[in-house]
Amino acid sequence: MKILLIGSTGTIGKEVYNHLKNTHEVFGAHRNSNTYPVDITNKESITSIFEKLPKLDAVINAAGTASWKHLQELTEEDHYIGIQSKLMGQVNLIHIAKDYLNDQGSITLTTGILAEHYEPKASALSLVNGAIHSFVHSASQELERGIRLNTVAPGAIAGDFPKDQKFAGYFPVEISDVVKVYEEAITGNKTGQVFKKYE
Repeated sequence: MKILLIGSTGTIGKEVYNHLKNTHEVFGAHRNSNTYPVDITNKESITSIFEKLPKLDAVINAAGTASWKHLQELTEEDHYIGIQSKLMGQVNLIHIAKDYLNDQGSITLTTGILAEHYEPKASALSLVNGAIHSFVHSASQELERGIRLNTVAPGAIAGDFPKDQKFAGYFPVEISDVVKVYEEAITGNKTGQVFKKYE
């Protein structure tokens, strides 16, 4: 498979990239890349990365950010950070990527445990994660040519977060287990799914 992985230097993206490159042709892209730079908050940047690559079989996004503040401190501008990046960045990626994928291709996004479990200072991220879940459920039914759309929703990653400490009510998960979920998302036949890795 030919796969574009956006966010290939992050905690999750780096491990997914290192695993998949052993058996697939993976193009690792991130904001500061010299070879495949991409900024998911910019539609022209998203289009540009696809124009540089051959027709793809899968796209994985592991990039996106949002504000971390208590609700009382969040401003409208704080909310827009996550809306522009993790929400609309991934939504725009879907709209653009679908035209550059082979038939039966797949798009896999990244959300997380905060879509449905509480953690202090995470309301802004919960907002965008929950919105992506709803969008994936619906938009996946309207993609053509057999293109599949899913999202992976992991908990905190062990090593990046204390192993013996709960995050949003759950202990961290091993990155190797999370990587397997991404692999399942791109190689399986499911669509419209939220692949949770924390229950």
